[in-house]
Amino acid sequence: MSVQLTSPVEAVAVALNITRLKTARFHDGTHLGNVGTDALARIDQALRAVLDL
Repeated sequence: MSVQLTSPVEAVAVALNITRLKTARFHDGTHLGNVGTDALARIDQALRAVLDL
């Protein structure tokens, strides 16, 4: 399941196995802005569907 984002950059949020992500990917990243509340709601809905919550 994925969610398309248009702000602050064009991107797609995809639910992955978060236990396999490395913290360096977050620490070495560049902050480009915040995601709006509507996009956060769509991401929340997608994650809940994937995690069967």
